[in-house]
Amino acid sequence: MTTGTPISVLFSLMKKQGGISNKELAGLILSGRPLSDGRSAKSRIDDRTWVSRFLVHAAADDLSDQYFCDYAVGALRIVARMKSRGRRTLSGSQVLEIVCGPDGRAMDDALRACGRDPTLYRNMLERIVGENALCVDERAEAAMVLLVTAACTADVRRAVDHAQQFVQTTYGGGLSTPRMALASQGEGEASARGEDEAATAPAPVLGLLRVKDGLVVGAPHWLSSAPEGSEVGALALSDGAVNEVEADVSARHARIWRSGEDVWYVEDLGSRNGTVLVSGLSGDRVEVRPPCEGCGSAASAVGQMSAPVPVRPGDQLRFGASTTFIVIEGMPSS
Repeated sequence: MTTGTPISVLFSLMKKQGGISNKELAGLILSGRPLSDGRSAKSRIDDRTWVSRFLVHAAADDLSDQYFCDYAVGALRIVARMKSRGRRTLSGSQVLEIVCGPDGRAMDDALRACGRDPTLYRNMLERIVGENALCVDERAEAAMVLLVTAACTADVRRAVDHAQQFVQTTYGGGLSTPRMALASQGEGEASARGEDEAATAPAPVLGLLRVKDGLVVGAPHWLSSAPEGSEVGALALSDGAVNEVEADVSARHARIWRSGEDVWYVEDLGSRNGTVLVSGLSGDRVEVRPPCEGCGSAASAVGQMSAPVPVRPGDQLRFGASTTFIVIEGMPSS
């Protein structure tokens, strides 16, 4: 059996196990920045020949960073897509199994085939799987960041460093060395304690991760689970307000909150330059409008909705012309 390249393994794994077509995956990981000919890699996703030749079947050393968006952004989009597949929705533990389980071993073989030692890559995956400070959804995201970076760069050290920085920046802590295995007589008690802790663990919350020029910058802004939620605005003064915005964002621009049904919503607060949600699942663009009397949440025009609009992990929120956040899910560090 012929061993593929790291990038071909990513495409194959996502298609067979993740239910994501080659074209759809290309749309999730490619950059919209123009290349030397004026066209972006993302604008070519309808060209099956280009996707096949320059991505899926390209030699590891022929891939360029210019083709791709930030690898963490692409990985989060992939995880969001896998969790939003309608009848075949995957859980965080299933996503983790795809990346780290037997099927994911194909990445080790692909790295080895192009002259890279996969030991460091495998060690990193094992650390991610065993990191008890992260919930399973966070581990799935970290593992996907590692997989996507390794696939797109074929550089094991770079992939591990990128995943470590992602965990540190996004979740506020590094990966720890696992403790020695407990003696067999204590395994039952440890398992019971783990189940009890999981049952009482708080629910994950949404966070906003700033994106500039296709790259993740800064630490996540975790949103409040309180009924009033969190405001986004240049001069928003409420507790937990997100102020890391550009000058064209209004003083009190938008509000994001979680309903009693654990659904998150965003509403525009009458901003001057508008709020746009881009679905991480479909890529659809929705202009979020302020509440209007008598219109509720019904569509007021094509691509426009009055508040509130549901927000999900993997979505992008754009405030004004130049402030973009990607929506993530996780557990803020205390």
